[in-house]
Amino acid sequence: MIKHNIETTLFAQAMQRVQLHFKILDLQLDERNSKKSTWENVRFRWLFWFNMALLNFATVGEAAWLVEGASTGKSFIELCYLGPCLTLCIACNFLCTYLVKHSRRILELIASIRTLQSMSPELEETDVKFLKGQVKIFYIAVYTLTVIQCVGITSFGLIPFVTMGLSYYHSGEVELVLPFFVLYPFDTTDIRFWPVIYIQQMWAALMACLILLAPSYLLYACSTFIIFQFHLLKKDLINIIPYEDKLDKYFLNEDLKTEFQMIINRHRKLIVCVDLLKEVYSESNLLNVVISSILICFTGFNVMAIEDLALAVPFLPFLLMDMLQIFFICYYGDMIMKYSTSISDAIYECQWYRAEAAIVKDLLFLSLRSQKPCKLTALHFSDISFKTFTKILSTSWSYFALLKSMYRS
Repeated sequence: MIKHNIETTLFAQAMQRVQLHFKILDLQLDERNSKKSTWENVRFRWLFWFNMALLNFATVGEAAWLVEGASTGKSFIELCYLGPCLTLCIACNFLCTYLVKHSRRILELIASIRTLQSMSPELEETDVKFLKGQVKIFYIAVYTLTVIQCVGITSFGLIPFVTMGLSYYHSGEVELVLPFFVLYPFDTTDIRFWPVIYIQQMWAALMACLILLAPSYLLYACSTFIIFQFHLLKKDLINIIPYEDKLDKYFLNEDLKTEFQMIINRHRKLIVCVDLLKEVYSESNLLNVVISSILICFTGFNVMAIEDLALAVPFLPFLLMDMLQIFFICYYGDMIMKYSTSISDAIYECQWYRAEAAIVKDLLFLSLRSQKPCKLTALHFSDISFKTFTKILSTSWSYFALLKSMYRS
């Protein structure tokens, strides 16, 4: 047997990894502020407001460039080049709003998971192996997306230097360009302004990616340990009645009756925990589902249609990041559904027919409740699962085909 503090340690380490991204946004999850209102939590976070100002300055400039470009006859490819960037920037404002709005509920969710961990039994080697496997998947998701994010931002950051280098090689002149199409009320080719605007655009791109990924990392972390709690609950239910080959009725002693009541209590708290996770992420899940289809469509089209490799290549990591971010959300939604319904299977696997009538009745109710899966939703429009991911890919392909036909015509 191993004490359950390995679970709390791994959860604390996972939360530290998530907190690193929130600190850059200046939206640290401080449990000491759980009683403060939403406004009290953010009003003195000057770095947060500064980051949002830079992001929205770029968003307004992109929207202005798009309007001007459409009215002055910019090419279809140039307009589509801006599509993923503008979509992500607009979506980040909503994602950030949802994150701040549910900040207190997020702290309640974290506290709820810690409460469940304090109620966990001692872990066996198989439990630790299962837990470490789930935590490994979490870190694979986080590190993969973080690396892709860094590669993508770096790629966009190199575009101006590659373009200026090629321009100098062919014409002998250097024309200052920027990573993104943004309209400014001054001349961005002026060397006095160009370095400042370049840094502003790159920082805004970093903020946009962090606002997209940081809440997702938190969802991955919480889901990982919720899944493990369902695993423990299933194992405890299977072993609640000692195994016997005989069919003699087994009368539970007071200790086992107490243990059974604790299992029921843990199941109730686990359902509340999933409901909290669903409440926190319901709105952002809907937004993620919608924008993922648009982002995958636009980025895929840009990779295919843009002939200049220096401009097309940065969209490849951007496309991969979009797909993996929503894939892992759907993966964890599917796993929560799978493991929550496995409780019902555990009841059938235990020797329920040897228990007292009162216990059998409680097991029946527990089985009926477990057949209704705990799940994440996209604002009740759709359950988050692998089916959602396939629908997103299908919708993206439809949009992509439409863009392709418009481009050809």
